[in-house]
Amino acid sequence: MMASGTHSSLAAQSLTTNTKMSLPELNVDELLTQLTTKEKIDLLAGRDMWHTVSNDRLNIPSIRTSDGPNGVRGINFFEGTPSSCFPGATALGASFDNELLERVGSALADECIAKGVHVLLAPTINIQRSPLGGRGFESYSEDPELSGTLAKFFVKGLQDKGVAATIKHFVGNDQEFERMSMSSEISERALREIYLRAFEIPLRESEHKPWAVMTAYNRVNGLHCSEDPRLLGDILRGEWGWNGLTMSDWFGTYSAGPSTRAGLDLEMPGPTVVRGAALQRALTAKKVFIEDIDARARNVLELINKVRKSGVGEDVPEKVHDTEALRKTLRDAAANGVVLLKNDDSVMPIKKGVKKIAVIGPNAESAIISGGGSAALRASYAVSPLDAIRDQAKEIGAEVVYSRGGNAHKLTPLFGPELKTTDGRAGVDVKFFGDDPAAGTAKPLHELYAHSSHLFFNDNLPGPEVVPLTCWAEASGTFTPNKTDDYELGIAGAGQTDLYIDGERVVDNSTDPQPGTLWFNSGSQERTAVRKLEKGKQYSIVARLYYSSEGAQAAGTLSPHSRGGIRFGVAPSKSQDAFISEALDACKGADLVLGFVGLNNDFESEGFDRPDMKLPASANAFMEAISSAHPNVVAVVQSGTPVELPWVNKVKGVYQAFYGGNEVGSGLADVLFGAVNPSAKLPLTMPVALRDSPSYLNFGGENGRVLYSESVFVGYRHFATTGRQPLFAFGQGLSYTSFDISDARIVSSTPEHDVVVQVNVKNSGSTAGREVVQLYVNDVESRLARPYIELKAYAKTKSLQPGESQTLTLNLTKRAFSYYDDFKNKWVIEPGAFNLLVATSSAAEDVKQTLEYHVNEYTEFV
Repeated sequence: MMASGTHSSLAAQSLTTNTKMSLPELNVDELLTQLTTKEKIDLLAGRDMWHTVSNDRLNIPSIRTSDGPNGVRGINFFEGTPSSCFPGATALGASFDNELLERVGSALADECIAKGVHVLLAPTINIQRSPLGGRGFESYSEDPELSGTLAKFFVKGLQDKGVAATIKHFVGNDQEFERMSMSSEISERALREIYLRAFEIPLRESEHKPWAVMTAYNRVNGLHCSEDPRLLGDILRGEWGWNGLTMSDWFGTYSAGPSTRAGLDLEMPGPTVVRGAALQRALTAKKVFIEDIDARARNVLELINKVRKSGVGEDVPEKVHDTEALRKTLRDAAANGVVLLKNDDSVMPIKKGVKKIAVIGPNAESAIISGGGSAALRASYAVSPLDAIRDQAKEIGAEVVYSRGGNAHKLTPLFGPELKTTDGRAGVDVKFFGDDPAAGTAKPLHELYAHSSHLFFNDNLPGPEVVPLTCWAEASGTFTPNKTDDYELGIAGAGQTDLYIDGERVVDNSTDPQPGTLWFNSGSQERTAVRKLEKGKQYSIVARLYYSSEGAQAAGTLSPHSRGGIRFGVAPSKSQDAFISEALDACKGADLVLGFVGLNNDFESEGFDRPDMKLPASANAFMEAISSAHPNVVAVVQSGTPVELPWVNKVKGVYQAFYGGNEVGSGLADVLFGAVNPSAKLPLTMPVALRDSPSYLNFGGENGRVLYSESVFVGYRHFATTGRQPLFAFGQGLSYTSFDISDARIVSSTPEHDVVVQVNVKNSGSTAGREVVQLYVNDVESRLARPYIELKAYAKTKSLQPGESQTLTLNLTKRAFSYYDDFKNKWVIEPGAFNLLVATSSAAEDVKQTLEYHVNEYTEFV
């Protein structure tokens, strides 16, 4: 029952930007002579959660950072400034569209400028080595070439407007389990060819290099990334010649001296917990030297100079950015991330003549915009798939009938607009107390309005002198059900929580709350109860919290001024059989059934990994039922990473929609109704089952280590080499039209193995559309075991009209033919034959033409 729709209080709001101010031009060399040692050390850690330290004496301004992966949240988790949520990274990765990534980066720069942000903590380009990684939705792909290339264009769009990109997490942060201590045990070859390679493309080979790099929480081969001199010094700054700023992930600095000497410039967040006086002591003990501190301070000062182009002043107030042009970008990006994977009998798109559409599944009713954790933000608006389908169905005169199908949630869905405050707004009234309000005598210390029943009191509250860090809170509203039914009510909290209806405690989560995964693992597990509620009757809802800062879980990941949190929700409660009976009734007489399944930010989030690849059991139950009863069922899957689809052979069509941001519904409906011809391709392999994943036996780890035993055979490299068939292959994606791929040829090559391939693409169907051509390299004979194929280039056509053709150019460099020899610690190209496979996916049946390229001489390079 999450609120969603095409309209919001911000829908008509015009763009409001901050008045641009020039940050002062800093003379870095002169400043380094004027700063005292203490002042230099002060610059090497944040001022607070999101800002660097300023120096008033020398007019050095503070600069602002912000998450992140799919939007610009600003400086507050709780009731932050509304923001645009862009599609998740896997959706952007599926576009295979470099120009779109540049456009998204540019739009995010506008959001940063409106919010006074100088440094965006994005993009994330860790490799998706397992479907279970909690933050998999934040990264583009399982393939380093695709990930690195898309990041390169994203960075260009962002930094062209003077906002710094922070590419992250460097390196091997591919899971959440014990992420601050786990050692990713990666062979040198796999590290170079897969995990570092994604970073090397934007950091070494791009003309538009990111201005900042964020280190990973984890260790690599025993040493924390934030204090690894080989990663930060020898490779990043040495081999790659990169000269920007390095910062830790939040609370990911673990030492004063070693991190400084290794090359970590900035500890985040602040105030410092690792550096400061400890770094001064390390300097006194000559565990670091003033030259180390000067080098780190220089990079901080030079970043301040780089972000001057944005025109954003210091500590400016946040503003909302919402324009028609921005909404179009959001909608285009959402539509271009939808992958059509199955379309038997050309059942899609929805055409004129369709009279009734049945929409089944709770994911249709909710606007599922992103995964959780640092990706979370307060969306300025959100369009649900159901609302968008209803809108577009009107244009063809089709009736839309909706049925929930089941409760496919992990946590009870948040209250929607049926929960209102005393003044009639959707949301809750929140009060904080210094004493238990249950006694009836406590007076509020602070009162506010909140728009949601998800309340993370991490920030944006008065100081402890007003609201103590140990306190009580109440969130209250009046709930008016829109139908008489049994309802599941749930509550969880960071602290002890209880839920009351009309003064009666219906859920007790204050007695022995059990640790859960909410809010970076600081919250409790949810507890629920079922109550019958009547349509139209008004019920008083009160969620009560007691929070003690001394007993807080995972305090190292929260603001020091956190007051805990409350999350409470409601959903219809009935047996799965009853839900299915209603769904089958909805399907009767329908020309088409759209079954919506998937996950949301309760399942996929920073802080924890998924235990399996399964959909919620109720989702599989209603999909089995409706696909058995109706001949034209099309599944729409919304998840950031792969899920198992046990009923896939019983449905006519399958879309993988990922997480679509604010315009998730509109972008998806544009594809379903054919306003946009799908051109997206899978940026990751979808295994039939988890056991098929190459990392299956070595994910999560034990005794502080996780072995990357699949080596370079990650994702499709494993499937193509072993011949094991995935459910859907990397790079796969269908269209409503057809394309002829022909006349592939090598048009030029150099002794340095710069090879240019061209290929003709013709729209041979009846509908305008775009196609992605993928170029894979196969080393016919190699001294070392190599993946059978590796993606080395791709290109996407413009929108081609029926009968129209376009010539695409794909460029290869020497890297396309090399492997990393970890005995010599060099890249090697062996003489011999290479096959260049011109394809539309990594599947053997999608190879359209094979070219031969021959290397005559052995080559080594660094």
